[in-house]
Amino acid sequence: MENHVSKHQKNGVLMNPQDIEEWKQDYDNAQGWANEENLNQRRRDEGKKMAYDQKDNEVTLWQQEKKSEKSPSYSGKGLVNGKEVRAALWNNTDKNGKTYLKVKFEEPRDQGATPAPASDPDIPF
Repeated sequence: MENHVSKHQKNGVLMNPQDIEEWKQDYDNAQGWANEENLNQRRRDEGKKMAYDQKDNEVTLWQQEKKSEKSPSYSGKGLVNGKEVRAALWNNTDKNGKTYLKVKFEEPRDQGATPAPASDPDIPF
């Protein structure tokens, strides 16, 4: 871009069409870099926290790879009456062949403390 007053500026136009296009490309590149950095930061932060908002009286369960017959099919965390809970869900079949779901809730374990023996050692959290 030229620093001297052009015929466009004399007519009340601050930038000629070529200058506008250059500015737009520079702006778009800067915005793209900023957006990419924001996206990368969000991805880094997702490793530190949940990628979703947990609402009261909701539990989110994630499918688990069963390590044994007693392992839950799903496990996760949630809020029940404002209190954080851990949850595990099993897909079961009764003696008549009907399928049913069993859900178990527990208080979360302290992250820094030595883990106490779980009431069910097959729950993977």
